Amino acid sequence: MQDKVILNEKDALFYAVDWGRTKGLVAKESVACSDKVQMRITEYLPGYVHKLHVHPTQDEIIFVLEGKGASETASGKREIGIGDVVLVPAGVEHATYNPNSEVMRAIIIKSPPDSPPQRAVLAGDPGK
Repeated sequence: MQDKVILNEKDALFYAVDWGRTKGLVAKESVACSDKVQMRITEYLPGYVHKLHVHPTQDEIIFVLEGKGASETASGKREIGIGDVVLVPAGVEHATYNPNSEVMRAIIIKSPPDSPPQRAVLAGDPGK
């Protein structure tokens, strides 16, 4: 076991997701991999939506670095922007989206990390 891993975020590659693009900093596909936590940088592209979904066993933290977007749960919608931190506890249905004309860039932290077969469950999915 290594005592630490240092990775510059510029060395991690983005890949496309339905709501924009993301890259793993501490993730299964990264040289920095953990069994306890996952950290990504995600760019929510203008007009894109990460639809209502649930992480049954994962807490999720969204820390907005650039731009503005919106966070939605059963308690309602709220605009989020630079410096905002959103904590979504495991089991809470939520959505994050960007109705604006500029990219919203955020750090996404999940614990425990994604691992097959764990996945986000889309609202209305019979697997929910």
